[in-house]
Amino acid sequence: MNIVRGIKTICLFIIMLIGNKTFAETNKQSIELITGLDKAPFIFNDATEGVQIELIRQVFAINDVDVKFTPLPLGRNITGYQRWNVQGIITLPSDYSYPGMFVSKPYIIYQNVAVSLARNNFDIKGIADLSGKSVAAFQKAKKFLGSKFKEVVNYSLDYREVADQRKQLEMLFAGQSEVIVLDINIFKYFMRNQAQALYRKPYTLHYIFKERAYSAGFKSEQYRDMFDLAILDLKQSGDYNRLFEKYLLNSRPEK
Repeated sequence: MNIVRGIKTICLFIIMLIGNKTFAETNKQSIELITGLDKAPFIFNDATEGVQIELIRQVFAINDVDVKFTPLPLGRNITGYQRWNVQGIITLPSDYSYPGMFVSKPYIIYQNVAVSLARNNFDIKGIADLSGKSVAAFQKAKKFLGSKFKEVVNYSLDYREVADQRKQLEMLFAGQSEVIVLDINIFKYFMRNQAQALYRKPYTLHYIFKERAYSAGFKSEQYRDMFDLAILDLKQSGDYNRLFEKYLLNSRPEK
């Protein structure tokens, strides 16, 4: 009789454990955030991988919150934010302002550069020095890189904007364009994964554009504050830098 009672007690204990676990999982907080489209190493594979994706997952994991990402073109981010039941956007200019949106402190830096082959010995110290050269830039570069860049490339006889940024590297190293313009981390990420002899030619990075800091925006002040504190914690622990190293370590340096 005691044995039967003991078995019943154990079974009841197991049922309670399962029930408590199910209850906890059911009541776990989750949020949905809008991302941009693929831009490795920041975001790629339909917003399942990338520096920003992993970073934000870690931020909310610290606070036991699950995150779902919804990728949209940058031009539709605000429309999606307005119309859908989402809690925020992960990439916004750091000075962005929108009614009812709580914008985080800057947490990610994009740094566009010009890249040329070292053999050309180009002296590119400013945007004006791109004049007279064949240039392949990222899509919508004329919109994002300012009026000076737009003015210079509008007079270029060989200026192209390329949607597939891997293609930019091929154009540079194959001699189809003298200069490419793209984010330094995107360039390093793709160079890391190039094993062909074509890509072993020495190159030069020209830092002619200003860094651009980006923030995240949330409907909730609580999530904004949670985000800022967790980012600070990840930076202080070194996990922030280690995440970048995961995607960019072993990139071949410039010459």
